Amino acid sequence: MTCPRHALARTALALVLAALAGACAAQAAAAPAASDARARSALEAAFTRFDTNGDNKLSPDEVARLPVIAAKFAELDKNKDGFLSLDEFAVGYYAAP
Repeated sequence: MTCPRHALARTALALVLAALAGACAAQAAAAPAASDARARSALEAAFTRFDTNGDNKLSPDEVARLPVIAAKFAELDKNKDGFLSLDEFAVGYYAAP
C-alpha cells in the first residue's frame, strides 16, 4: 500500500516537472522569433545603409560595394525594373556566404 504522503509528494513533483517542461518549451519557441527579428533588423539596416539616395530601392551603383549581390543583380531583380526592392535584396543577402 502506498503512503498518502508519498503519493502527494509524487503528484507535486510531477506537477513541478510538467510546469518546467512547459516553460522550457515556451522559451525554446520564443527564441527563433527573437532571432528572426534580429535577422530582419540586420537585413533592413544593411538595405538602408546601401540605399544612399533613400528611395527605398537599390540601384546597380548602390550595390556595387557588395560584390556578391552585384554579381547576381540581374538574377535578383525579379520584376526587371532595374532596382532591388527589400525583398529582392533579402534573397541575395541571406544567400551570401
